[in-house]
Amino acid sequence: MKWPASLPRVKTLGCIWSDKRLLVEECRGPHSSGEGIYYRPLGGTVEFGERSDDALKREFFEEIGEQVKIVSYIGCLENIFSIQSEMGHEVIQLYDVEFVKESNYLRDRFRVHEGEKQGWAKWIAFSEFIEGKAILYPEKLTSLLERGARWNKNK
Repeated sequence: MKWPASLPRVKTLGCIWSDKRLLVEECRGPHSSGEGIYYRPLGGTVEFGERSDDALKREFFEEIGEQVKIVSYIGCLENIFSIQSEMGHEVIQLYDVEFVKESNYLRDRFRVHEGEKQGWAKWIAFSEFIEGKAILYPEKLTSLLERGARWNKNK
């Protein structure tokens, strides 16, 4: 089923931390601030009838083939944006998560599979997002995480 453009999408994203770094997918292309490289935590769309925490676990396994466990609920973020005159609207459930396999914290990067699209997820120092050296989406996520997430704790 094609999602009607006039309805918001329900998404879920997971924040995994290691040594003050956040695991994020590297994306390239147009975004709401222009065009180029930007980052986003792993996760995706919640399917009808699916809980957001279950969807997040499913998305991590589908995208990088790894299992995660939910540590805590961070909150909900509403994201209304425009990319090349196309409007988007997402309601995002955010979670702090941890890998089930501790050895994943030793990996530098993870191959991301999203249907036909492939890319990489890697650890980025959270300070790069705070200082504006790297772009983290959705908008307002950096300030939300800066206020209350586990980024200042080491794994």
